[in-house]
Amino acid sequence: MLKINATRLLANLESLAQIGGTPIGGVSRPAFSEADVAGRAWFKIRVEEAGLAFQIDGAGNLSAILPSTNPLAPTLLFGSHLDSVPNGGRFDGSLGVLCALEALQTIQEAKLALPCHLEAISFTDEEGAALGTFGSRAFVGDLDLQDLQLGRLTPQQLDAGLQRLGLTRTGFLSAQRPADTLAGFIEVHIEQGTRLEKAGVDIGVVTAIVGIRSFWLRFIGQAAHAGTMPMSQRADALWGAAEFIRQAREMVAASFSPGVMNCGRIQVSPGSFNIVPGEARLALEFRHSTVARLDEMEAALLDLAAKTAGALGLQCEAEPLARSSPAQMDGRMMQVVEKTAGQLGLSHIRLPSLAGHDARSLSRITPTALIFTPSVAGISHNPRELTHDEDVINGANVLLHAILALAAGQA
Repeated sequence: MLKINATRLLANLESLAQIGGTPIGGVSRPAFSEADVAGRAWFKIRVEEAGLAFQIDGAGNLSAILPSTNPLAPTLLFGSHLDSVPNGGRFDGSLGVLCALEALQTIQEAKLALPCHLEAISFTDEEGAALGTFGSRAFVGDLDLQDLQLGRLTPQQLDAGLQRLGLTRTGFLSAQRPADTLAGFIEVHIEQGTRLEKAGVDIGVVTAIVGIRSFWLRFIGQAAHAGTMPMSQRADALWGAAEFIRQAREMVAASFSPGVMNCGRIQVSPGSFNIVPGEARLALEFRHSTVARLDEMEAALLDLAAKTAGALGLQCEAEPLARSSPAQMDGRMMQVVEKTAGQLGLSHIRLPSLAGHDARSLSRITPTALIFTPSVAGISHNPRELTHDEDVINGANVLLHAILALAAGQA
């Protein structure tokens, strides 16, 4: 049975991890950063060294292509993303891109003539330095100029980042790929959780991907002298934000499990030891597997923010940011992955994804599968993120044979 070149795959993972590498073994390669520029250049070199065709679209999505002899054949797409969160791990996203590249090289070296074009792709800014799943949303046509205003960068920061990659706002909007040219999409990704490891299972076959919504919450009070203003009379904006976080945690755990919420950033002003905070700006994100439950969470969380602020004599303003809908993976694609894993002697289970992925975007226009490999202790978005070599190799071989099975179905 055909197998990927494990030595080459592991060497590529190690080489890429040096770009934006941190002293404690992690990776900091946010989209649009200088490290991102270097990582993208590294990928292009690897593609061209392999003798594959390199392509970049208007959204900066990078592709390695092995064309079919039939120019009218559809394209089977597979990949993930090269960007990372700040001070993150070396496997998140990168694993899927490099497994895709390795599968493509293996097929090329075996001189297999397949009835569809094969394309390994790295999507721009999956992690949301500007806007989550930026590149894959542009790829499927789910992005407009108004969406760019809802991102996490100022207009000046966004334009500078795009310029660094040689991109433009209008270019992003030109990246849409026609759905009828695609045969499907497969993404390999680390689980970023403990379910596979705890169950002792080799491969996760994802059934659905959660939807995500985010807001800026602005708690507004009144700045005052920290020594002379009695505590009973303060309109402390930070107290409002802190009380909201405490109550929101309890509410979501009690009423919306397995949904989750997170407050990952807070900005306080005036920001001095001796001034009562007059304003606290809080980043709120929440996730669930259905639109109905997301709607319920949004209403409950915003109502809680308003009531918490009012109880402390504050005002609260909510500014909506990016949102993504839950997505179902394709049943036939899941069956192909399961059959492939079984043929390779690998155990597998079905499970939902609690993190967002580029596969969610692609599922809008083409049959999509998402394959999970185990994560040690479930640690991710952290320099200690780790997937064992054996699991890396297993994920790549499942991808390889899923590609071959799906391509055969195009004959």
